[in-house]
Amino acid sequence: MLARTPAPPSPSQPGPADLVAYAAALPAVASAVGAELRDFAAERLKAQGERIRAWSSIRSPLDFIDIELRFAAETLGAYADEAMHLQEVARTAAEVVAPSSRG
Repeated sequence: MLARTPAPPSPSQPGPADLVAYAAALPAVASAVGAELRDFAAERLKAQGERIRAWSSIRSPLDFIDIELRFAAETLGAYADEAMHLQEVARTAAEVVAPSSRG
């Protein structure tokens, strides 16, 4: 019977050195992402204030629906943009602390 040799680790599998680098990068990533989330929360609070201010101009139920639908659409767009931005921030912070050795 032939003995099986373990397959060499594929390039996509992180090795022990990668795991140590990732662990070292976690505090920097958490700090960068946390700062961005605080900024985003401030922006969302400002948007909520503008929404409430817009309620003062409501003259009909259609005005209310228009204001709410605009706010919902802008909010969804803002959250989608922020999700993409947070990925970039996390990736950049991780690369600064632990540069990739895989080219």
